[in-house]
Amino acid sequence: MTTEAVPARGSVSRRISRRVDRLSDRRFALLLFVPAAVFIGVIVLPPIAAVFVMSLYRIELLQDGPTRFLGLDNITRMFNDSFFVDSIPRTLWFAVGTTVLTIPLALATALLMNRRSRFETPLAVALLLPWAIAPIVTGFFWRFIFQPSFGLATQVSNGLGLTEGAVPWLQEPTTALVLAMIATAWRSVPLLALIILSALKAVPNQLYRAARMDGATPWQAFRSITLPSIGPTLLIATILQIIVSLQVFDLLFQLTRGGPGFETTTITYYIFTAAFDNLSLGYSAMLALFLMAIIVAASGATLYLRSGGLLRRRQAKNPADEPAGRLRLDSAARADQSPQEWPEDSRKRRRWTLPPAVRRVGSTVAIGALLVWSIGPTLWIVLASLQPESAVTSVPLDLTARLDFSQYVDILTNDKWLSSIWVSLQITVGSTLLTLLVAALAAYPLARLDLPGKGAAIAVLMFAYTVPAIVLLIPLLFIFNALNLNDSVIGLIVAHVAFSLPLTIWLLRNIFASVPPALEASARMDGCTRLGTLFRVTIPSASAGLAATAILLLISVWNEFLFAVVLGNQGAVTVTRRIGYINSPSGISGEPPYTYQAAAGIVAVLPVIVLVILFHRRIRSGLSEGYLKG
Repeated sequence: MTTEAVPARGSVSRRISRRVDRLSDRRFALLLFVPAAVFIGVIVLPPIAAVFVMSLYRIELLQDGPTRFLGLDNITRMFNDSFFVDSIPRTLWFAVGTTVLTIPLALATALLMNRRSRFETPLAVALLLPWAIAPIVTGFFWRFIFQPSFGLATQVSNGLGLTEGAVPWLQEPTTALVLAMIATAWRSVPLLALIILSALKAVPNQLYRAARMDGATPWQAFRSITLPSIGPTLLIATILQIIVSLQVFDLLFQLTRGGPGFETTTITYYIFTAAFDNLSLGYSAMLALFLMAIIVAASGATLYLRSGGLLRRRQAKNPADEPAGRLRLDSAARADQSPQEWPEDSRKRRRWTLPPAVRRVGSTVAIGALLVWSIGPTLWIVLASLQPESAVTSVPLDLTARLDFSQYVDILTNDKWLSSIWVSLQITVGSTLLTLLVAALAAYPLARLDLPGKGAAIAVLMFAYTVPAIVLLIPLLFIFNALNLNDSVIGLIVAHVAFSLPLTIWLLRNIFASVPPALEASARMDGCTRLGTLFRVTIPSASAGLAATAILLLISVWNEFLFAVVLGNQGAVTVTRRIGYINSPSGISGEPPYTYQAAAGIVAVLPVIVLVILFHRRIRSGLSEGYLKG
């Protein structure tokens, strides 16, 4: 009897490489782009198309009556719905108020971080912590702090004599909305600060030296050099923050539940209520399209400013090209000269500056304020989680030095919590690895090869990125139910990959474009195959950017709440879903003690805190460079 020899693994890989090498550049580019095209074409685009179709029908799952075609009647219903109409100005006020609060704080933080300091590393970690904490946990932290009877804010306010007794922070409409703005700003400042910081580092130091020679004060240099230089970035950061604020849901879900009444119900929150509480799917689809139109318009303005238009015109006006304030053209030429070589008028000109001791004190106070703002809420929750229940809920606070770890023991020995941690780990790791693989294969031809229809592919990616998650989830729930993917780890991984792909492809495209083409050309001349060049030269050369993107994906997927609520149930309960319902008597776990809730919040954010501490430099570079270049 003869046996047929099994081809060696090496010979199979060589045959595949030779076949790939025989492909034209266009076919090779298509081959690499196919997996991403399948994900986006099957998981992202059909739900978007389905939303348009559903918005034309009456689909009321909790009411009697057939599903029927309505045409544009849902638009009439939308503008006759007083609750929804009231949510429009409330959402705009929330977005504008959050942005007005966030941009100055982000600018001040970026200016402080731009100064050389021995505290640079702890400041960087402290700055990133609010961004890394899941929005659903952020809402819990701030709700805990502003608990009306014994919350830290209540006790501090009473201690200062500003209030007396219980303070209904979250029961008063105006106060609740303002606190939601502050909590959103707390989480948004880090990202915008890093974006602004990258713009600050791009301003040539020569301009500041020239300004000092002309006798300009620090304020004059800031007004005449810094602001004109970073103005386009500030404008883009402002629009980005408005877009983010329009989509805030997780934080409001935990902080206010849209109340009191409907006073903190934004458009996104109202869509969620209509779709997944009232199961009014046709009407909610029309509401989702209304929100999508607003966000696509705002995103289009950002792309216009980023790719050309106003941004290009603003960048043409460089402070070095024309006088600004007391800055003169000849100052740039004198920047490299010694003081003895300066003209007499420049040496005699005197300018008022703060004494060094005052500057040091001011800098120390600013650093302390940044640390308190960034890590204060988290530190208080950590402290509360290690106290007996009576110590946290007493008035005044009766904290003890004896730390109590019993709540952590209860959580980490609870089968439901262990199951949620395991589910979150599977979804996070699986989604990150699959997203990176598919996105890298698609990003390479966009950066290097002649991909057929490249312009259309980029346009589809940008459009898919601007579509809010709430828009996709309404039809995606139906699709996943039909495919038996609902309430499963695999279903959540597929949803995460599809939703993360557009931005990840765009970020990796910029990373691959920064790899010198000469490296690939040299490898090809040395006989390396196409696939060998990609995996042995290009990807290793882009490893720093790939690692930063992987860390960002890990944090993003771990923190995700909306997908977990809509597509998960009892079979796939993530950590964020469990913490989201921890304080609800009808929720997953009932009403536990406050110290237990605090410990649960820390358990939920501990993995991302560890990632921030270990990889803060890569996270900073990935966030700032990715958003600025993308």
